[in-house]
Amino acid sequence: MKILQVHNKYKITGGEWTVLNQEYDLLRRDHEVDQLIVDNNEILNSTLSKLKLIFSTHYNSSSKELLKAKLHESKPDVMHVHNFFPLLTPSIFEAAREAGVPSVLTLHNYRLIHPNGLMYHQGNIDTRSVSGSAYQCVTDGVYRDSILQTAVSAHMIEYHRKHKTWDRLPSAFIALSEFSKQKFIEGGLPGDRIIVKPNFMEDPAGSHPGLLSKPKKKHQFIYVGRMSHEKGVQDLIDCWMKYKIKAKLILAGDGPLKSKLEKKSKDNSQIMWLGEVSNEEILQKLAESSALLFPTKWYEGLPMILIEAMSVGCPILTSKIGNPQDLVDHNENGLHFEPGNVDELYERIQFFEQNEKLRMKMGEKAREKYVKYFTPESNYRQLMDVYEIAEQLEQQLAGSQETVLAK
Repeated sequence: MKILQVHNKYKITGGEWTVLNQEYDLLRRDHEVDQLIVDNNEILNSTLSKLKLIFSTHYNSSSKELLKAKLHESKPDVMHVHNFFPLLTPSIFEAAREAGVPSVLTLHNYRLIHPNGLMYHQGNIDTRSVSGSAYQCVTDGVYRDSILQTAVSAHMIEYHRKHKTWDRLPSAFIALSEFSKQKFIEGGLPGDRIIVKPNFMEDPAGSHPGLLSKPKKKHQFIYVGRMSHEKGVQDLIDCWMKYKIKAKLILAGDGPLKSKLEKKSKDNSQIMWLGEVSNEEILQKLAESSALLFPTKWYEGLPMILIEAMSVGCPILTSKIGNPQDLVDHNENGLHFEPGNVDELYERIQFFEQNEKLRMKMGEKAREKYVKYFTPESNYRQLMDVYEIAEQLEQQLAGSQETVLAK
């Protein structure tokens, strides 16, 4: 099989870029894989190009021609898109349909049903555009605090709703969890073409076997991720300072709140700021910690850090919201607490502190869940199933479209 991966790369790479490259390496073991990558850094280099983008984010005919040429050159059996926003646009799926190539879109975020892709704004979950018009979000500037950029994104959503694009294209969608799938269905996407397939990571048992030899847990908890409001990291600082927790709180990552929170906690010797660190060091810290803390306040996609924690047998304390609450089974491989509830967060931390045997058992369950669902081998089988389903759906969709056009 020959697969064409397509991706619109953001100026700052994130989880989508990581997943694309992981799947590239995975698929190349048994298949031929080609790529078409466009980069915002290269194309958005002038005021004129930015102005043009305003009028082409919903549909870019130049991108369609670019894809047509690539499909003609590459002749893939399937096209797998990880992101088309803002340069490629859904026009690329028309190119695939016209070339007779099945297409798959991984739904890494909620961009098709919410202007900022998060369904989160100013400290609250925002679902106005899921069952209602995306234009409701414009005056609030939910995307980058910009009314203009929010209007452009909202127009893309409503344009494709009006033209029923997602009823026809692509051949199949990938949602990262059942929770995400249901949200997309609420937002108007066809449930019968959405397939749930999570992300994955290489098993550290191969590259870092020592991490799984049940190292002695240190008196510490760890947070890894973006230092921003929607991640709830400020609740961790508040919890440690309010209750004077004796265990270490280790924070790894960077973001807009880092300097403010670091300054706020400078007199608390139990709070340690690591900044950006290597993945190898993150895995080591996870293996040594009592639990990963994940106090998010939004629905999330499928954060890789949760999978990384499970891979080394680290239980997870997560807020009870969205995808994280589905991934972390309460009292099985971790614990839940209400988002933003610092007192309940403290109670859960105390539970971990006082119940070592149960905590260790949760770590074992976390590792078992990783092995069952999130290894490369499991993900490869799931990807092959998705591509096979996409091929079958494409035959049905293309045939139906031909019938309509014939009328």
